[in-house]
Amino acid sequence: MKKICPLIILLILAIAVQCYGETGTDNPDDIRTRKKLTGDWGGLRTDLAEHGVNLDLRLTQYFQGVTSGGVNTNGAYGGKFDYLLNLDGQKLGLWEGLFAIMHAETQFGNSILGDAGAFAFPNTSMLYPLPDYRGTAITGLLLEQALSKNFVLAGGKINVLDLWTMLYPHTGGGIEGFMNINMIASALPWLRWVNLSVMGGGAMVLTDDGQIRGGVFAFDTQNSTTTSGFNDLFDDGTAVLGLWRFFFDVDGKPGSLLFAGGTSSRDYDSLERSDWGFVPGVGLTGKKKDDAWSAAVYYDQVFWQAPDNDKKNLRLYTGWSISDGNPSFGRWGGFASIEGWGLVPNREKDRIGVGGFYNQLSSNFKDLTSSVGVELRNLWGVEFYYNAEFTPWFHLTPNIQLVSNQNESDSTAIILGLRAVIDF
Repeated sequence: MKKICPLIILLILAIAVQCYGETGTDNPDDIRTRKKLTGDWGGLRTDLAEHGVNLDLRLTQYFQGVTSGGVNTNGAYGGKFDYLLNLDGQKLGLWEGLFAIMHAETQFGNSILGDAGAFAFPNTSMLYPLPDYRGTAITGLLLEQALSKNFVLAGGKINVLDLWTMLYPHTGGGIEGFMNINMIASALPWLRWVNLSVMGGGAMVLTDDGQIRGGVFAFDTQNSTTTSGFNDLFDDGTAVLGLWRFFFDVDGKPGSLLFAGGTSSRDYDSLERSDWGFVPGVGLTGKKKDDAWSAAVYYDQVFWQAPDNDKKNLRLYTGWSISDGNPSFGRWGGFASIEGWGLVPNREKDRIGVGGFYNQLSSNFKDLTSSVGVELRNLWGVEFYYNAEFTPWFHLTPNIQLVSNQNESDSTAIILGLRAVIDF
């Protein structure tokens, strides 16, 4: 009970703030309607933005529990502070088109990542800076130079989850929508050679409204969430990723189709520990093999929206990935989800989602573990959430997941969760 107490206190405070008096329009001086809990800092926040400095702080707290099944029944309270700093070079007196983006993260408390199963990943956000890391680290530090309205060069430490959220902002990086990484991206076939944060760079092609249309990136094969990333840079090989996205309207409703693919020159053991702490096969040794590769396709489509309000809508989002199968341990996988915004009367800022995923492990990987008595199976899961806005700066999300992990001896895990987000 002590673990969930902070979330209960936050909920009581949010309800009290929302119910106190009449709710007005967006007003930085009104705690009920302003976008950030701490407001405009007496005008300082606006002044900094006008001079090219945007600083945001977000606190996300979780209480999740494996109520049955999985590896271990357990409940855990933990969370993250996310510090986001965006600098506009032109407004700072430098030159046009220069931008710097820094993302620092502090993880505290505990999570159930190990209790649900090694491939279950029921909490995307708590993977950063590392699944077992309690402290602060700079997980992203990117310099961008726009050569034109539609072409940008970028380089530095790339937070891979941030890059994905730039492609699909509605996913919210595990903080606004679905919590399981398998419901945000068809990730398992990529996890042999794509890490959480990587040193690298590339070029991006943008649409006129600033969305990423395509890009090519080259990056180090070593994880760098908690390191500078310069030690032994590219000593273990180079990875290359390319993507292209087609935008279109269906009956006046926006949609897109993304194709992505990449490869790594690093030599991998199909059972070796990943650079960010993930352990596919403890105590086992496989055969070294290079040329890991993955490819994917994603489809995103708004298929219904209110005639008088396009923010009130339903969206289909699905993705499917395939890999080499050796040394990669995930052969192929996919997910599909439907999310809705503003569907409940008088709750226009709430969102809701339901979906499922399936991942097939490679036959080579399963054969290697079976030879020592570890029997593995393919994975599946479903997830449901309801994100309720109490104020623009406070959101509370009940969440339920059912996950059948990779161990044949484990029964299906039932995972209940509660997520509280405060924007300062």
